[in-house]
Amino acid sequence: MASRNAMPGVIRKICLWCQGGSPKFVRECEHVLCPLHACRLVEEGEDAAVQECIAVFCLACAGSPEAVADCSADVPIGAQPPCPAHAFRIPEATPPAQQVGFLPGLGEVRGRSAASSSEAHAVEPGPQVAQMVPAVLNPSRQEDLANMYSGRAPEALDI
Repeated sequence: MASRNAMPGVIRKICLWCQGGSPKFVRECEHVLCPLHACRLVEEGEDAAVQECIAVFCLACAGSPEAVADCSADVPIGAQPPCPAHAFRIPEATPPAQQVGFLPGLGEVRGRSAASSSEAHAVEPGPQVAQMVPAVLNPSRQEDLANMYSGRAPEALDI
């Protein structure tokens, strides 16, 4: 995937191509319905706004989300250069936030005390840990699994 810092430059390249390579015409552009019009003079900006401009531009160019995903404009055709927006046509998926929970009964180590930096102290489990209930397989579900897998012991299915 291309660097996100290059997104404003991509919009600038597309606008220059559209206006025949003239920076003056880009500044004076009157195509207010163009998805890139609002971002055409951005040098440094919010990546989300610039990404949205590029995504709408690609959708208008290709016609459908499937066509955007299958776009082959990264290859030059004749005298036509490759599309500079191709690498940015599909936004990167943000990874989900990791959720961390404490094991019941173990408490948590909060850090080092100010008086003694060499020993850490365990803190009693808080209300969140007290509310946790161990996961136990429902007995009827265990019997159903034992019937489905008759050759295996029910204890082996408690994974």
